[in-house]
Amino acid sequence: VRDMRLLVLLVAVAVASISTSGFGTPLTVCLDYLPNPNHVPLYAGLDAGTFAARGLDIDLLVPGNPSDPVKLVAARAVDIALTPQINYLMARAEGLPLVAIGVLIDHSLGGLLAIADRGVTTLADLAGRPIGYSLAPLEPALWRTMLACAGVEDADVDLINVGFNTVAALLVNSVDAVGAFRNVEAIQVEVVGREPVFFAQEDFCVPETYDLLFVVHPDLVLERRADLAAFLDAVAESVRLTREAPDAALAALFRAVPELDDEVDRRSFAATLPLYADDVRLDDPAIWEEVQRFLVGAGLVGSAAPFESLVVTDLAPLTNP
Repeated sequence: VRDMRLLVLLVAVAVASISTSGFGTPLTVCLDYLPNPNHVPLYAGLDAGTFAARGLDIDLLVPGNPSDPVKLVAARAVDIALTPQINYLMARAEGLPLVAIGVLIDHSLGGLLAIADRGVTTLADLAGRPIGYSLAPLEPALWRTMLACAGVEDADVDLINVGFNTVAALLVNSVDAVGAFRNVEAIQVEVVGREPVFFAQEDFCVPETYDLLFVVHPDLVLERRADLAAFLDAVAESVRLTREAPDAALAALFRAVPELDDEVDRRSFAATLPLYADDVRLDDPAIWEEVQRFLVGAGLVGSAAPFESLVVTDLAPLTNP
């Protein structure tokens, strides 16, 4: 059964990938989900040769499901995966062998999204009104925390699983708010002519999180330390290139994934550009302590893990080039 599950995961990631020239030491990197502007530095780096210059042949893979990347890393089916910090901590708590080595986006992106013409101006306005979400148990814990922070009684929280059609459910008035990303769904609402009202999760009692981490199997750190250090150094340079020449960086994504070349993704990239990590290192224990305290309090993990067991701090460069 385990082998069959792994085969399904591998088929899922094999259907969409982009690689460098094929020369150099191979590293497979699984995105957190479908390609999008969050990933622009990776595509820009591949296009500019920053990975190849360090002797790396990078194969970017697209998973079939957002929960698959950490499983693929744990199974040694891919070398590196992108995943949100909270997802990483929950996967670790379930026993998956994982360790974080760096960060691509070091800010929270999530929150609750409403539309101004529905009469929502404050988070407390959502008391007793339907709120759509996609993923349990994480999203209900996040949104209940936010609403409680705004003074909404738990009995007045009405959460509805709307699957992944969150924006559609919001636009047709099936729900009055949805869990969303500030750099994606809020822009989608704006593009169709509605006024988004976004409540950032970190403003309402949810700690700031790293939104996109690079995670690996612990054994890979022992086996390929130099390759991982070279990878993170290339990521740091790719972030710098993206900031210095954003139009060229976005064009690299569009060349690799032409269907993304639209107004939503252009605006999404502009919103994401300030959020890429200035430093790809993970050397702030306080962030990890706060996020784990939240997860334990919400019942999403049983206990906190020591910082030293979660993060390898000495692979990434001290600062971006």
